[in-house]
This record gives sequence, structure tokens and C-alpha cells, in this order.
Amino acid sequence: MLTEIKINLAKVVAPLISVEESVLVSSMESPKNSEHGHLSFPVFSLAKSLKKAPPLIAKELAEKLQGQLPEFLQSVEPLSGFLNFRFKSSYLMSAIEKSILAHPEAIGSSKEGLGKKVVIDFSSPNVAKPMSIGHLRATVIGQAICNLAKSRGYEVVGLNHLGDWGTQFGKLAWAYKAWGSEYDFKGKAFESLYALYVRFHDEAENNKELDDLGAAEFRKLEAGDEEVIHLWKWFVEISLKEYQRLWDLLGVKHELVLGESFYNSHLKPTEERLRSAGILKESDGAMVVEMDDPKMPPCLITKSDGASLYATRDLASAIYRVEDLKADINLYVVGVDQTLHFRQVFEVLKKMDFDWWENCHHISFGMYRFKDMGRMSSRKGNIIVFEDVVSKAIEMVHSIIEEKNPNLKNKDSVATQVGVGAIIFNDLVNDRVKNVDFDWDRVLDFEGNSGPYVQYCNVRCKSLIRKSGESVFKTFSAPLDSFEESQLMWSLLGFEAVLAQAYKYFKPHFVAVWLLDICRQFSSFYAKHPILNADEDLKRSRLTLVQSTGLVIEKALEILNIQAPEEM
Repeated sequence: MLTEIKINLAKVVAPLISVEESVLVSSMESPKNSEHGHLSFPVFSLAKSLKKAPPLIAKELAEKLQGQLPEFLQSVEPLSGFLNFRFKSSYLMSAIEKSILAHPEAIGSSKEGLGKKVVIDFSSPNVAKPMSIGHLRATVIGQAICNLAKSRGYEVVGLNHLGDWGTQFGKLAWAYKAWGSEYDFKGKAFESLYALYVRFHDEAENNKELDDLGAAEFRKLEAGDEEVIHLWKWFVEISLKEYQRLWDLLGVKHELVLGESFYNSHLKPTEERLRSAGILKESDGAMVVEMDDPKMPPCLITKSDGASLYATRDLASAIYRVEDLKADINLYVVGVDQTLHFRQVFEVLKKMDFDWWENCHHISFGMYRFKDMGRMSSRKGNIIVFEDVVSKAIEMVHSIIEEKNPNLKNKDSVATQVGVGAIIFNDLVNDRVKNVDFDWDRVLDFEGNSGPYVQYCNVRCKSLIRKSGESVFKTFSAPLDSFEESQLMWSLLGFEAVLAQAYKYFKPHFVAVWLLDICRQFSSFYAKHPILNADEDLKRSRLTLVQSTGLVIEKALEILNIQAPEEM
């Protein structure tokens, strides 16, 4: 809606100040101080042609516009080198009625991606291992970007690139044959599988023969041994069942699961394409592709024994995603420690003369840092586990509910919604490229910059609507002329532009930070202006603004993959 407003303003104003419409639209921005207006046009680019100082240009243009303001503008004011515009509340109310209230199902949506497909590789755990806190980040960020892409009109394929191949499966097969009867695979299948994995590696520290036995089992797997293949498929099934339970808890969905094993038949053809491109070279028995950047090491394609590596599989995967899945954009949500790996893979794709390599993006993210490890222990020992963090949040929210609102209906459900939402929001409110300082007090602060604060703001909107005795408000019945009301309406109309920015840079924190600002603006409006006790027409108008705010908050929460409780 913001783009449409800019275009409408430019059509009227551009001819009056002798500036091209396109220039005016692309240059307009929101003032840093909201008290200065809704939109601002920096005139610095006109200084050279007009041979005047920007403050003087702004002053003269404002004076020129004063006598012929379009009917939807309340004011135009010069400030330093900026021309600041403020819209009439009646115009903002009309815009909200035509967009948010008339089409709530399409709030924030765009058609820019229609006809294009985005494949997003995210979460992607390793079979037989519990998902770590790093997988939590990859999962939360990846799902949010999926949702952002869908809001832009793209067809989206969320892909689980499952780690389901390698020598560890030979080790697991051997361990199961030797020790499996000692574990409860009927009652605690995944826990037993991981215990076998840990035990094998512990015992291999003192018995190197175990590694050879595990390698022999993996060779059987590669050769198609029916018994080992049966065990391998079972291990994958056990792991996926466990991972799906956690993804369901977070509301995460993958459209496609393609493990590393899927690409086994694609490896030799990929190597042949590298050889045909003339870029595959021998180096100490291994096959590599040299990088153009002398500071980057060669990309290792196969070891000296002919075994493939991650790069080989990621090259085969990228080609499959474009040629078979027909991906227009290929995203990898993987930690920052894999930056060099993806730079090498994308460089190799470029050397293979794939013109689509530039549409492959590594969506990197930083690490979690826990402020108080004493309050976060892991039953797995040396890693902090995905489930432990989420479960701890739900448990703590449950305690808060028992203390502050013990009569709340559906306490377990609300505790899950708020606890999970708190973890997700705490992650996404940070720029993904930065490390996240994890502080439980901040994560669960119902009055601070947190997920529970945003959810509670939405609950307050719902409560006001319920108390009004009606359920739907679609039109404004009286002017809303206060600064708080005008600014809140203006901010709501900017939602689509925020989603566009967040998708452009693959950074969901733009949405989370904006959402906090909306909630603060709503709280200011709520504190300063009576709603249910106002005169009838004004009450209905303010309730219409409340309804609009709630609709937008819920949509923003949906984009971040956070549920919106009815009560808290």
C-alpha cells in the first residue's frame, strides 16, 4: 500500500516541483522523527542543477506547494534539506478500509514472485543425532524466509537436505548388531539410536579396530547389502519421526525431504560435467577445482580414494534443484561457519557456466550465546539441544501463568504458544548474521521487546473487540486526528513495504523490529485515548483501528511463524 501511496503523491506533486515522478517515488523515505511527517523527499540531488543549497531548495519548494496542496495532504514542511509531507487522517482511514479491512486475507501480500519458484534448504539435521541449538536457528530463520517468500507470491519449496549418508551409518549398523539388544528400541527408539552412536565413538577411542569394522559395514551399504540397507532405512525413519515431532511443535513444514543419499546417482554425472567443463584437476591423487581468488583454497571434489565430499553433493543438489525442481532462486539457510564452503560451491557453478549461479544464496547466521548456562542444562552433555530450550521456555511460561492468571482456560495450549513464540521471536528480532545473546529474563519479558509482549498486544486488541459486543469493524465512522492515531494508521499501511525489504535481504528481523514498533505505537494510542468509553461514533472508529492493528499483528506473527493466542 505504501508504494501506491507514494505513486499517488508523486503524480500530483512531481509536476508542481519539476521533478520526475519515478525520481520522487524512489527517493521518498520515512523521516527518522515521526513528528516531522509521514514521507520525506531529500532534495540534495537537485542542488547541482538548481545551484542552490538544499535547505533553500526545500524552503522554496514548500512555499510553492503551500497554495496548491492536493486534497489528501495535510501539510508540507521544509526541514534542512528535506521536504516533509503529512497526509490527512481521512486519507489514511480510506486507505486502511480499502486494503486491510476490505481484504484481510491479503494483508501484506504481493504478486512480485508470481510464476517463480524458490527452493529453501533449512533445518537439515543429521540422522541419529538430536537437533542442536544451531538447528533451532536454521529452522526458525528458514521457516520465516519461506513465509516471506510466499507473501511475495513465490511458489516455495521448503527442503530438508537430511544428513543420511556417510561412514557413520556403517558404525551405527555395526553398533546395532553388537549392542542393539541392550537398548529400548521399542519404547525409546531415537534415544537408543543416539546412545549407540555415542557409545560407538566412546569405545572406538580405545579400540581403533571398531572404525575399520564400521567402515566395512558402510561398504556393505554402498554395495547394496539388504540387511544393512534395511537397518539404514530404519535409522532414517526413527530420526525423521523424532524431528517431525519437534517441527510440529514449532509449526514448521518441509514440502520436500531429499537426503544426501538421494544424490548418490547424481555424483558421477556431476563429476563428468566438471570434467567436460575443463575445470577438474588432479592434486595429490584428489580431484579439485581451483578458485580464481588466490586467497581461496581449491574446492575438493573427490578424495584420493575416489570418495565424494560435501561439495560434490551440494553441486549435484544445486543442479537438481534448478534442472529438475525448476528453482528460480536457491537458498541455503546454514551457519556462518560454512561461508567458505558455499563460496567455493557457487564459484564452481559459475565456472561450469551456469548463468543461474547468481541466484544461489547462502543465508548465514551467527551463534547462540547463553548468558546463564546454569539455567540451561542439556541431557545430552556436550551440546545444547533444540528440544531442551523449547521445553524450558514452555515450562517457564506455564509457571508464569499459574502465578499471574491461574484461571486461564487452555493453560497448556497457551503456555506452548507463548513459550514457542518467545523462542522464535528472540531469534528473529536479531539480525541473523549476528550472534544471539540468550537471556531468559528478556526472552520471557511480557513488557519488553519480546514475543510474549507482541502476543499480549494482540490479545488486548481481541479483548477490546470482544468487550465491544461486535466482532467485525470495517469502516471508520469518525475522524481520528490525534498524532498517535495518525501515526499508527500510517505504520500499518507500511507493512507490505517491510515484508518486501525483509525478503529482499532475507532478513526476518526487519519484520520483528517493525512489529515491536507497531505494538509500542498501539500501547501509546491505547494509553492516551479512551476506546470503549468514547462517544459512540468515535468508539466505533477507534475500534476499527484496533481491529486493523490486530489483523496486521496476526499476519506479521504468521510470517514469523508465531501463533496468536486468544487469551493470555
